[in-house]
Amino acid sequence: MKLDIASHIPLSFDDIVNEITKFTDLSEQEVRHRVWMEGMNLGWNVLQDIPVFQVTPHHYDEHMEQLYRESYGFIFETLVFWINPARQKWTESALNRISLYTEKWGLDPKQIKILMLGDGSGNDSISLVKNGFNVNYFDFPGSKTFDFTTKRFANYGLLDESITLISDYNQCLSSKYDVVLSFEVLEHLSDPFAAIGDIHSMLKPNGIALITEAFRKVNPNLPTHLAANAKYDGLTPFMFLKQGMLLSWYDRKMGGKPMEFLRLNNNVSFITKLLKFMDLIKDKTIRAGYFKAIRRNYQNAVKHSIKKCIGK
Repeated sequence: MKLDIASHIPLSFDDIVNEITKFTDLSEQEVRHRVWMEGMNLGWNVLQDIPVFQVTPHHYDEHMEQLYRESYGFIFETLVFWINPARQKWTESALNRISLYTEKWGLDPKQIKILMLGDGSGNDSISLVKNGFNVNYFDFPGSKTFDFTTKRFANYGLLDESITLISDYNQCLSSKYDVVLSFEVLEHLSDPFAAIGDIHSMLKPNGIALITEAFRKVNPNLPTHLAANAKYDGLTPFMFLKQGMLLSWYDRKMGGKPMEFLRLNNNVSFITKLLKFMDLIKDKTIRAGYFKAIRRNYQNAVKHSIKKCIGK
């Protein structure tokens, strides 16, 4: 399927400025400055709010939760990041995989249920709609980002008919979705393994999840990527397998982004999981990430033990 980027998706500096000015109470002058700075240094807007909300970078607590709820920074970050051609490729790949899913099961695009989990400013949801799909959208409820995106969807006549807003996370946990998409979300969560278990609960048997993550990107420009999650870098396919989902495809040309996971039937036996584990290990790229993670985490555990002993 050819990616159809809707006119509602801003792809230039002026487009982004107009979109943010239209759907927030920020002045055009301020928006132009902030979009420019975001383009020069991705993450700039969120970084400005780190001291404002007294956030400890890479550590999730009530201050970071307030940041997610009250900062405009994530609107700028997600809109500017999305215009990167590599970022758009994730969406294109996801659309192709969803199309294959509909063909495999003989479904009309409007029949399948799709959850966009953590879509920020909403560009991926709009792309899915413009390619013939209906979408449920979930992001941090009550946040500036959620409010901005709601106004966008309403302005373009997408609410209710094509896009349904989900404001209660528990509504997602219903095993009703054919597809769950979640791009660059897991690294922000305090318990990504539990979140993967939730994604399993969201999917129908044989449903698919299209996932990207950035566990290893714990750097000053990305203060909301949690340091505690760096240990999961390289282990994503194995975390999903443990929660009952099998890696069925990944985009090798784009460094493994996105990955597609197939929800297995309930009550998968230990032997089946072991066999699937061995299948993962046979993949050279997946195997390299796995053993690198094991080695790194072992070394970190040894260093921690030594520091603890010295401290005593």
